[in-house]
Amino acid sequence: MSKHFFEQRSEQSTVKAQIVDKYYRAWAKIMAPRSRGGKIAYVDLFSGPGRYKDGSASVPLLILENAINDPVLKNGLVTIFNDYDENNSRTLQDEIDTLPGIATLKFKPVVNNEIVGQQIIDFCLSG
Repeated sequence: MSKHFFEQRSEQSTVKAQIVDKYYRAWAKIMAPRSRGGKIAYVDLFSGPGRYKDGSASVPLLILENAINDPVLKNGLVTIFNDYDENNSRTLQDEIDTLPGIATLKFKPVVNNEIVGQQIIDFCLSG
């Protein structure tokens, strides 16, 4: 991935964010009540810093913002974010920590800084 990817959100990234946001939210509302204990997960293994340099939110923040504002997701969404770039994972954690209402989520978002491989797969499946 280009080191300039998060400079400004491209039209393609905007469309991707809208699709993921819209369809994940719809899927989650259907699946959460049917899942064991009402828990569902969102895992993003290449999550980036959370915001583009132009200030627009990327998918992880959109997912969390919607969860904060949705009673079903607020109480059942488990999120795991990862980025191998330590600066991205640190910045994402900072962005998450400043989201209004983030403390109202039942499950605190997890941000990892790992190489995607068997270890992170085992971590995601352990929850």
